[in-house]
Amino acid sequence: MKTFLSKNRNFIICSVIIAAVYLLDSLIFFSQLYLMYDFFTEKTISALTTGWAYLAQGSGLLLFILLYKTHSCLSARRMFQVMTFVIEVPVIIFSITVPDRILLIFMVIFLNIIIGLHTGFTFTLAAAHVPTYHLGLCYGLAYAAGAFGTWVISLVSGGKLTSYWIIFVDSLIIALIVVLILIYRDACINEKDTGADESDPMSGISGISLDTAKGKKILILLCIVIAVMAPISSIGTNNNLYIEYCRELDLLAQRSFYAVGLIAAGFIFDKNRTVGGICTVVSLIYPIVLIMIYQEIGLLTLVIGLSYTILGFFAVYRAASFITMAAESKKLYLSPLGLAVARICEAVSVLAIIETGCDELVSVILVSVLFIPLVILFFLMIKEQYTPSAAPVEIQRELTADERRAAFAEKYGLTRREEEISMFLSKGQSNGEIAESLQLSENTVRFHVSNILKKTGMKDRNEVSRAYWM
Repeated sequence: MKTFLSKNRNFIICSVIIAAVYLLDSLIFFSQLYLMYDFFTEKTISALTTGWAYLAQGSGLLLFILLYKTHSCLSARRMFQVMTFVIEVPVIIFSITVPDRILLIFMVIFLNIIIGLHTGFTFTLAAAHVPTYHLGLCYGLAYAAGAFGTWVISLVSGGKLTSYWIIFVDSLIIALIVVLILIYRDACINEKDTGADESDPMSGISGISLDTAKGKKILILLCIVIAVMAPISSIGTNNNLYIEYCRELDLLAQRSFYAVGLIAAGFIFDKNRTVGGICTVVSLIYPIVLIMIYQEIGLLTLVIGLSYTILGFFAVYRAASFITMAAESKKLYLSPLGLAVARICEAVSVLAIIETGCDELVSVILVSVLFIPLVILFFLMIKEQYTPSAAPVEIQRELTADERRAAFAEKYGLTRREEEISMFLSKGQSNGEIAESLQLSENTVRFHVSNILKKTGMKDRNEVSRAYWM
């Protein structure tokens, strides 16, 4: 157990921080949602919560990207992040204790800008310190815990997420987040120290430099794919029927469905990013189709619950694909870009749907029109990822055995002994064979192999062997 905790320390701590942040954000969202029922119609509420609020959140994410890119010494520091959480406390108090429609709208916009800022921080934290082969599960588990936690807290509070008690709960979560940030020594993000592992041939985006024309093209295609996915998802989960029955449905209970989808999507994404992307594309057709079919409130509850499960795939894909790309390219400011693009496109589509009042038939047509270019763009991106880069004009000299060994050791900061053992690992030799060749004990070899895996961030000796010959 001690070895497991030590090996997965960053994964566990980052997951806890992300889970706590998402739990706070989810509670704030539902508190604001229920407060609005006293002042606004369902149509206005939908426009505020998933329209203007998402625009504000997307703006906060873009602001974080700008700050990190231009003033990384500020945006990545503990105290800056602590302040973005602490400032939420008085805003939450005012929102609940001073019931006023104008003030509530202002608080919704302001809080979502702040949410965008600290969400950007948690994404870059994951990119910096979580191994890329765990990023999908880290995000999925953390968000699932936050989603499920929202449901549990709503049950404990009797569904009263607008009472003074929820102020205490939100403040307690903020205090926990602040403590975690202050005691976690790696909370100061350093682009030179990312959790990126070596390229996995089955992973999809990995191993492509964003400084090349090919890398930039893939980044642009991924942004466009997310931009098209977002309105398709919004049309399904913000359908007229959904809005109409919004107050009757136990929306908080749907978060448990969402949690299942997030975990499943995170697991699939880590196993194979391309398969995760394909599952996401296929899943987007589900919500709109079934909400069109079932219009009875009992069935609609189940349908929207399953829609939340499917939504977990898009949530993981839009986040984990960019976090992974940011980690591997060591451009951490790109981590929240996928969510920023999604939030803005979701907001625009929701506001357009509400403004035009499109019915179920129009929704189906819109999804069909968007789905065709989505499939084309997605497979163009996949093709680009797997198409070998053009060979350079100059002929590259093959590295000698000594040069290859030295280059591998320098890349991962290996000691002289670890450098020797990595060479034997590249040949597929066992611990016993290595021990015999170097006249060492098997325990000593096993110790050095463990250190090599830890320094390279790789899962096993086979991955070390593949990386050695790349």
